[in-house]
This record gives sequence, C-alpha cells and structure tokens, in this order.
Amino acid sequence: MSDSADTPEPAPQQSLLRRLRWYIAIAVVATVVIIVLVVSGGGSDDDGDDATPPAAEERADDEPMDDAPAAVDDDTGDTAPSATDEPADEEPMDDTAEATVDEPEPSDDTAVAEPTEPPEPPEPEFPGIGSEAALANPHCDPETGRIRVPLVDAPPCVLEWPEGADNGGNTAPGVTAEEIVMVVRVDSGQTEFVNDVGSIPRGWLDGADIFNQNFEFWGRQVRLEFIDASGSTEVAQRADATKAVNDFQPFLATDATTTGEGKAIFEAEMAARGVIVWSTGVSWQETQDQPGFRWSALADDRVTMLHVAEYIGKRVADYPVQWAGDDDMIGEPRRIGMIYTDRWSRDFMEDQAAQNGFELVEAVSYDEGAENTQRQERARVIAARMKDAGVTTVIAGTDNLFTRTITAAATEQQWFPEWIITGYSGQDTAFFARGYDQEQWAHAFGPGPIGLSVADQPNPLAALFEWHHGREPVSLAERFSLSTLKSPMSCLHAAGPDLTPESFTEGCFALPPSLGSYCDCVTSPGAAFGEGRLPWTDYTGFDDMTEKWWNPAYERTTATGRVVVGEYMKVDDGRRYAVGEWTEEQPRVFDPDAAIGILYEFPPNDTPPSYER
Repeated sequence: MSDSADTPEPAPQQSLLRRLRWYIAIAVVATVVIIVLVVSGGGSDDDGDDATPPAAEERADDEPMDDAPAAVDDDTGDTAPSATDEPADEEPMDDTAEATVDEPEPSDDTAVAEPTEPPEPPEPEFPGIGSEAALANPHCDPETGRIRVPLVDAPPCVLEWPEGADNGGNTAPGVTAEEIVMVVRVDSGQTEFVNDVGSIPRGWLDGADIFNQNFEFWGRQVRLEFIDASGSTEVAQRADATKAVNDFQPFLATDATTTGEGKAIFEAEMAARGVIVWSTGVSWQETQDQPGFRWSALADDRVTMLHVAEYIGKRVADYPVQWAGDDDMIGEPRRIGMIYTDRWSRDFMEDQAAQNGFELVEAVSYDEGAENTQRQERARVIAARMKDAGVTTVIAGTDNLFTRTITAAATEQQWFPEWIITGYSGQDTAFFARGYDQEQWAHAFGPGPIGLSVADQPNPLAALFEWHHGREPVSLAERFSLSTLKSPMSCLHAAGPDLTPESFTEGCFALPPSLGSYCDCVTSPGAAFGEGRLPWTDYTGFDDMTEKWWNPAYERTTATGRVVVGEYMKVDDGRRYAVGEWTEEQPRVFDPDAAIGILYEFPPNDTPPSYER
C-alpha cells in the first residue's frame, strides 16, 4: 500500500480540497496541537508516520494553508494532513506546494495500483466507403470495390452491419428501426391488381425485393405503398399528395403514372411536406427550390440546355441547312427556334445561345402538365408560329408525349424543318420515337443521353432481375421499377444507419461517378450527383450525351422473329461527351457508314460482372 502523502489525488478531489482549504487549515492546527502533545508523551513508530512537523503549525499560525497539500481517504472522503519523513525546521516547506497539488509527481508506489480498464474500441464510422473493413465485407467484390451484384455501377462497398445492432430507430418521418416507407403513385385502378404478375404494383414489389435483399439498408427494408392517381388537375394532384402523407407518412415517393396524368404538382407538394421525391424528370429550378427533396436519374433542363447550346454553337449554327424535309430550306442559313416545356428556362437557353454564338429567332413553350386535348391544340398553335417565323432548325425541348403531338401538328401545317434532338424526358428512346410522325422525325439529329443498345441481350437491369428472381421481367412495370429505384436505393445504401433527408443527400453525393464517359462506356449515360462537375449543386443523374440521328428505315429481326423498324443511329461508335467536350466540326449524321444502330454484344467496359446468386 502506498503512503497517502505520496499518492496523487484525482482532479475532482483536488477541486474539493481547494474549496475546503480554510477548514483544512483549522483542522491542521488543531491536529498539530494534539500530535505535539502525543509525541512529547511518547508513542509508536506508526504514530510518528502520521505526525505533522512543527513547521506546519508555524505556517498555519502565520498565514492560511493555501499551498498545503492534503490527502483524501478514498473510502470516506475525509481529509487528513500530509506527512513527511523530515522535520520541517530542517527542510522548510516549499511555496510551490500548490503546483504539487495540481500536477503531482508520480510515485514509485503507484506501480501496485489496480490496473485501469482498457479503453472501449472506437465506434465504427458508417458507411465506411473506401475502408479496408468495407472491402472485407462478405457482400463486397474487393476487385471492383462494389457490392456483388451484376451491375457495372453497383454501389460501393460499405461496412457490414451487425445483426441486431441499433440503427437509431425512428430517425426521420417514414423511417423506423425496421422499415423505410416509399409511396408510389400509379395509374388509376392499378392498385387493385397487386397479385397479378403483370400488374404495376407487383412489378414494383418485385423490383424493390432485389434491392432489399442485396443492398445495405442498415437493418431496415424498403416498404412500398401505392396510391391511385385521382387525376391530372392541380386539385387532384394536391389531394393525392395529402392522401399519401396522411395515410403512410413516407420517407420517399415517386410518381409512376404513364398515361399522361400530371405529376409536377404532386411531386412539389410531397417535397414541401418533407418527403424525398425521386422523379422521372425534374427541372433545375425545382431541384434548387427544394434542395435535397427533388431528384431524378435523368438530366434536368439546364444540363440538357448546356449540351444542346454547345452542340449547336460548335456543329450547327455556322453551317447552312442540310437535312430539312423542305427542299426550299436546303442551303439557306439556319434560323434556329425552340419548342420547350414550361419546366425549362427560356432566359437560360437564350443566355447559353449567346455564349455559343447564335440566337433563337422564335421560342414557344407548352404546359407539360396539360391534358391531351389541350396539348394537341397548343401544338397546332406552336407549329403555325414556327412556320411563320421561318424557323428552319428547331430545338425539340419536348417530352416524349409532346414530341409525338408536335411532329403530327407540324405535318398538318406542312412545315418540315430540321429537328434538333435533346433527349428530354426519354425523347431519344427508340420505343417512343417509333410513335413520332416519321415524315418529320426522319430529319431529327443532335445530342441525347440514351446510348447504344445490345440486340437480343437483356439490358443490365433486366439481367439483374433475372439474376435475382430466376426469370426474365415480364412487364414494363418490372423494368421501369428497376430504372427508377436503382439510384435512390444506392443513396440509401451509402447513407448509413442514421437515416435522415440530410444523410440521404450525403449518401447520393458519396456515390462515385459511374457509366458513360466516366468509364468509357457507350451503352449507358454517365451519372453523378453533387458538386464539382457543373456550375451548381447537381441533383440529377445523366451528365453526358452522344450524337445521333433517327433512321426510320432501319430494320432488324429479333431473336424471337419480331421485326423492328426505326432506330437511333449513334455516331462515332457511340462516343459520349460531357459538357465542354463537344468538338468543333460539322455533324456526321445521316451517313449509315459513320454510325451504329445496334450492338450484338456488350463492349468490355460495359459488361456487367458475373456472380453466382
């Protein structure tokens, strides 16, 4: 056992001593008097160990014992005077005693003190992207640094989540310890057929199951809930949003309507209520007005306009008309106009046009959320105005439904310009383009995000579906659900257990840029979120584009014997361009020898990894 006078007191005890020092000084004086009497009368050696030297009494009489150290009994908390082996009159007490209390010298006797508990290991920092522990996760492919699913853009490896660990429980509305609620708005009447394999709800449930079983959701599962769209009017969309929030309190939402029902108001209302919305198309302004709550895998209007303006400035504006459907236009200087959704910014496009050395001679918008009859009437007005303005080359800033409507109206007006493809809202998907007026679209060329497709091969998402379920997807809903869910599910994977809208955003931003020009891939667009690639914080996915033109005569027979007519021809082997990378040269379009319509196998960089299920 160590001598109490040599044992340093813990800091809290020292603080107590300082508060009691006047009382201690008085106690010391009284004790000294008693000890002096005992010593003068004789005593044992043990008694002598506790004696206080005369110098302490003298100091106590002269001034307060501010600097005198005192020992504290660990069991009782009582204080006692310190002792020394030498009388104070032979070696006076040093005035630095207080410093000794604050910073006591370690004693050799402390070697026999009880060992301290080892420190607790540091808590793991989830999600741990890029760490050695993440690469050691059994669900990780350490060669790619991505989880073991057959996708080139599988999300990065994260730390393994211990079974039964505390994920924080109800970290946000729509989040519990076990579930993450996501609402899907579908076409009216579809929720009645949830058990039908070809139904919309069943297709979405089958898609969600893939991510629930293979992505890391930190002890939770995504639970889908469905509501029928009650209409396209503003009142109907607001009512649907109210129902979705009141009935389910979701963390996430998406609008999967496909019949032209309005969705912009529904999505804005859901975001205003604190629900993260993953859209098939969102404007730049919407992402900036509701940051972190409005997302899309597709490019927003400003990303699209950056590409289109750069493409026209470098490849179109300075050259005469070459590919219009009206012979009287051929060889004339190009007069460029724009037909655009009301979700685009005309001012931004005009600014980009000026920066790239051209101007718009006419620009007319349409209401993307309008009903079909209103769209048709608006298309007739727009076609007439464009023709009257002498537009030879028109930027088609139109979604896939209105592109069909406006091309039909242009033929009615006998106006046959060049059409500049933009790829907005899936416009450059061959499936949709086959429904456009072919007499018009035969003169369409320009940039678009959709890359080369591979004939008679399931696309990567269909291959993922078959890998997981053991069968090919049989409905459009099954395919559509995968393309919509993949990105938000990747963000959940990278968000970590403390799931909030803020951590969801951090998860999206943590995903590495993938596909397209980021990996020299040609069958899919490059995608990334966050800072550094554009002049603003980016909440939409598609970043790059490829030059293409529409060939209505292209024909091929599928492996099942079905004849497919019409295809987008991709120039330069499908090379993809990021913003700022377009080269200055005339377009190499409408030349079958300089373009590819279809591939018959995936190029090496586009080939998904193969894993056993």
